[in-house]
Amino acid sequence: MKKSLVALAALAAAGAASAQSSVTLFGIVDAGISYYENENYAGTKASRTDLSNSGYNSSRIGFRGTEDLGGGLAASFWLEAALGNDVGTAGAGNLSTASSQLFNRRSTVSLSGRFGEVRLGRDYVPTFWNDTVFDPFGTNGVGTNAVSSTGGGTLLGNALGLANNSNYVRANNTVGYFLPANLGGFYGQFMYGLPERVEFDPAAATPATTTLTFDGRYVGGRFGYANGPLDVAIAYGENVITRNFQGGGRAESKIGNLGASWDFGFLKLMGEYNQTDVTSDVLFPTGARPSIDASSKGYLIGATVPVGPGLIRASYSYTDYDLGNNAADDPSAQKFAIGYVHNLSKRTALYATAAYVKNKDNNSPAGAALSVVTGGPTPGGAIEKSMGYDFGIRHSF
Repeated sequence: MKKSLVALAALAAAGAASAQSSVTLFGIVDAGISYYENENYAGTKASRTDLSNSGYNSSRIGFRGTEDLGGGLAASFWLEAALGNDVGTAGAGNLSTASSQLFNRRSTVSLSGRFGEVRLGRDYVPTFWNDTVFDPFGTNGVGTNAVSSTGGGTLLGNALGLANNSNYVRANNTVGYFLPANLGGFYGQFMYGLPERVEFDPAAATPATTTLTFDGRYVGGRFGYANGPLDVAIAYGENVITRNFQGGGRAESKIGNLGASWDFGFLKLMGEYNQTDVTSDVLFPTGARPSIDASSKGYLIGATVPVGPGLIRASYSYTDYDLGNNAADDPSAQKFAIGYVHNLSKRTALYATAAYVKNKDNNSPAGAALSVVTGGPTPGGAIEKSMGYDFGIRHSF
C-alpha cells in the first residue's frame, strides 16, 4: 500500500483554497542472488555470482503528486530515481555505474484534462513500452528478451563503431502528448526530445570540437488498443546518434515494433516483433568512413500462467543482424527463459528465473554477442553460450 502524505500547511496556504492536492511516496526494493556464466567459441568459461537487484522489478524510490485545478484540469509531477540497493547507490548498482542523474527513471511535470495529457521532462520513449509490456519478464533480470537485450541498436551500433543509442529506454528534454483515457480502449502517445545543441549558420563556422554534437534528438509515437483480453500496440521512433555539421551527414537509429497479448484467464499469451535500422553517412574527423546501413530483426513469444498465489513465466526470443558489407558474418542469437513468482502478499513476492542464450556466427570483429545480462563476465573472445539465474525477493511500498 502506498503511503499518501498530507500536503504541508504552508504549501496549501500558498495555493487556491479550493484546490485539492496530494503527494505520494512510493518505491520498490528488489534483491536477489544471481549467477552468470559465459562461454566463448574456444570453450573457455567465465562465471560470477552476485548479490543483485531488480531481478523481478526495477528497484526505485519516487514522489508523485497531483493538484486538482478545477474544470477537469489537473497539474501533476513525477520524480523517480533508480536504486542500487545491493550496494547502496543511486543507479542500477553493481552491474552499472551509479547514475549522475538523481531522478534518472522519470522526471516530469504535466497538465492533463479532457484533451489528454501534455508531459515535459525525462520519460520513457514510446517504442520501449512494447519491448517491456509484451515481455513476460518485463525486461528485468536474466529473463529479459533477446530483442530488448540488443538495446535498441546499441550493440549493433557498437559493432559498427558508432556511439550508443542513449534514447532506447528513456529520453531527456522531451515534450510528450498522451491521448485521453475515454476513447473506447484506444490509447497513444507522441514524444519529441530536444537535442539542446548549438547550431551555427553557416555550418562551416561550427568549431571543430563541436562537430559531432547532435546526439539526443528523439521523435517517436505509439498507438494501441486495449479492451477485454486483447492488448495490441504499434510504435516507431527515430534517434539521432550524432551529426557532423561541417563535414555533413549523420548517424541515426530507427526502431519500429508491434506487440500484442491475449489473456485467456488460465493463460496469457504475448508476443512482439521489432526491427532496428542503423544508418550513417558521417564524415568523421579522422577521415572518411564508408556509409553504414545495418539492421537487426527480432521477435519474442511468451506466456504467463497463474498458479494459486503465484505466476509461471516463460519466453522464447530471437534476434539477428544484417551488417551489410561491414562484416563477414551476420550474427544471430536465441534465448530461452523460464521463471516463477510466488506472491506472499500484494506487496511482497519471491521469484526465481533461469535463462539460456545461444549465439551463432558471432566470432567476427563485428559480432554483437548477447549474454543473459549486460555487464556479465567476459571469457575472452566472442561469447557463444550464456546462462544464468536469479533468486530473489521484491517488496513494494
